[in-house]
Amino acid sequence: MSSARPASSGGTVIAAAVVGATALTTAVVVPESMSTSGPVLCPFRLVTGLPCPGCGLTRSWVAIGHGDLHDAFAYNAFGPVSMAVVASLVVLVAVVAVTAPRRLSRVESILRHPVVWTVAGLWVAYGIARGIDAVTNTGWFPPVS
Repeated sequence: MSSARPASSGGTVIAAAVVGATALTTAVVVPESMSTSGPVLCPFRLVTGLPCPGCGLTRSWVAIGHGDLHDAFAYNAFGPVSMAVVASLVVLVAVVAVTAPRRLSRVESILRHPVVWTVAGLWVAYGIARGIDAVTNTGWFPPVS
C-alpha cells in the first residue's frame, strides 16, 4: 500500500490566501477605536479570565494596518509576525497562481515545513507565558485588556 499523498489542486492554499487577503484588508479598513472597545469575544478568556495565544491578535493587526507598530507588539508580539507571514502567503499564492498554477501544491507543502511548526510552537509557548504572567502578576508582558 502506498503512503504517498494524492496530488493537490491547490484549492486549500488559494482558500487560505483569500481568507488572509480579507483579514489584511479588514485590518486596514476597521478603525482602531473599533478594535479596542467592545466585549471580550475570546471563549478561552471568557471562561478562564486568562489570555489565550491569540488574544490581542486582532488589535495587533488593526494597529499595524494603521501604522502603529508599537501598539501592535504590545497587543500580541506574534501579531506583526503573523501578519507578515499571511501577507507573504497571499503574495506568494497570487504570483504562483498566475505564473505556474500547477505548482500550488508546492506552496501547500511549505505550510507543513518544520519551521512553520516550530514558529507555531513558539506562539503557543508565548501564549502560555502570557497566561502565567497574568496569574502571577510578574509584569513580563503588557496586560491584556
